[in-house]
Amino acid sequence: MASTALYFVAFVESLDRFERVLHRMAGLEDGVVDGLLSFTRAIRGGYYFCPPLEGDRLDLRAVGVG
Repeated sequence: MASTALYFVAFVESLDRFERVLHRMAGLEDGVVDGLLSFTRAIRGGYYFCPPLEGDRLDLRAVGVG
């Protein structure tokens, strides 16, 4: 059987929103598991921070710099 990779990228203002989506997909809130999970399996994941720009510079105030 051939394997296929699916890469999912989300841009959100807060990780809390993304966490809520993942919890709902896994059925942790209401017991209803997203249909996508019946034929896919997550093997790894990660979170990455991309700071916004303020003019032509990175705005690092969210991490206490600047």
